[in-house]
This record gives sequence, C-alpha cells and structure tokens, in this order.
Amino acid sequence: MEQGEAASPPGVREEEEEDDLGYRLFPDRNKKQQSFLVRSLFTFHNRCQLMLRMTLDTNPYAQLLLEAMKQSGCTVFNDRHFSCENCDGCVSGGFDSATSQIVLCQNNIRQQSHMNRVVTHELIHAFDHCRAHVDWFKNVKHLACSEV
Repeated sequence: MEQGEAASPPGVREEEEEDDLGYRLFPDRNKKQQSFLVRSLFTFHNRCQLMLRMTLDTNPYAQLLLEAMKQSGCTVFNDRHFSCENCDGCVSGGFDSATSQIVLCQNNIRQQSHMNRVVTHELIHAFDHCRAHVDWFKNVKHLACSEV
C-alpha cells in the first residue's frame, strides 16, 4: 500500500484485523464487477483510465518496470492487471497479490503526477511479486525490502 495503514475501528479484534489483510481499505475488491456502460458513465473511472493510459504510454519509470517484468517472464496486460476502483480515503493504490492486480484509487488520485507515482510504486511491488516470489504477509523483511 502506498500510504500508511489506517487504525482499526473500535471494537475490531486484532485477530480479525490480521485476517482482513488490508482489504477494508479497498471495498470494491469484493464487489461484483459493474457493466462497461455503468463504469463508462462514472467520471472518476474514466479519468482514472485516461491517466493510467498516459502513465503507461509516457512515464519512463513505468515503462522500465513493465519491460523488466516482461524480461522476467511476467507480461502485464493493462485490462487484466490494473483496476480503477473506489477506496478508503487514506490510500491511493495497492498491489493485490492474490489476483496480481494493481488497484488504483480513482476517488483519491486527482493529478497525473500522483498517478505516475502510484503506478510506479505499485509496479515495483508487482515486479517483486513476479521475480522474487515475495511472502507479503508472513515475512516483514520481504515487505520492507519491496517498500525501500
């Protein structure tokens, strides 16, 4: 995740928080995918898709990471590995290792420069997941290394 973890709500046991794995910050992750027509009419989604396309087409860091992933045998497909979704207000994006998707918080990313930073940051996690088979939830050294 790009920004700090939110504190757990009052009454949530630590055990429940561990099982959550941060998904509470990405409420759209467990919802049924909306139709293309509904998503097309939603301006946050359109803006997110346009900014993502601009980042992937013009940002040298994103292009470098995508090429490195391809060379490592992990080709990224834009429509499969990137998802613009609504998120909790404290995050801008995240890497979902269960689906190998980069989640971009369409309601929190408002500028192209911010999109560039989020995509680059999350592509580093995706690269580490592909190349190094990071154990995100049981090895804090793996997580720390990817964040540095």
